[in-house]
Amino acid sequence: MSDEITEHPDRPQRGQVLFAALFLICATLLLAAIEDQTKWLKGKDFFAQPRFWPAIGVGGMVVFTALHFWHLPRKPRLLPRWMREADWFQWAESLSWAVLAIGLALWLGPIAAAPFVFLVAIIRVTWLYQHWTDRREAKIWASVFEWAGWFLAYVLLVPLIGYLPVTIAFSLILTWRVGYRSRLMMWSAGIFAVLVVLIFKSFLQVKIPGATIYEYLPGALRSFFILNF
Repeated sequence: MSDEITEHPDRPQRGQVLFAALFLICATLLLAAIEDQTKWLKGKDFFAQPRFWPAIGVGGMVVFTALHFWHLPRKPRLLPRWMREADWFQWAESLSWAVLAIGLALWLGPIAAAPFVFLVAIIRVTWLYQHWTDRREAKIWASVFEWAGWFLAYVLLVPLIGYLPVTIAFSLILTWRVGYRSRLMMWSAGIFAVLVVLIFKSFLQVKIPGATIYEYLPGALRSFFILNF
């Protein structure tokens, strides 16, 4: 969470509403799943029930996070002017949430649907009270998925294209991506990638699967690339 304080002194640090909402959503989902994930055994003492302490822990997470979320200082979200002036939009927005909650209650039953209805309420309150700084903070948090995506793409492409070409390509692309775009840095990234492959694959003989594309090389060259690159 960023240490930067917003320009609104009566608001929490940016992203705090979003963080509390996400934590509360996760806790609510855990509470909704507790009946399927734990057991209540007949003839066993109340405090010795397998479901008792998980229910205490998850229930405490929900209650105390909800109290924290409720007491956070916040201002109503400034909607576009046409939304604020359009009564039909406000009615439709409120009605859609109500229909969703009622639909869940009818589908799952009142008790089973209670955590999910509470979840709907959390999402609606978060939508109403989110601030532009929360959305900016969310973009920063979401950036981690980009780097996870790069890693997954690297892992998937190595068995197809080869350890050496993929490592060189990703080193150059990621060096460019983080802002080091001079000729010196690009050459350094390429040399670094080659050294990594030589050390791990050729020298240390780390077992990395040979690429599918190497199968199309001539016999001797094919074996050389599979063993070393």
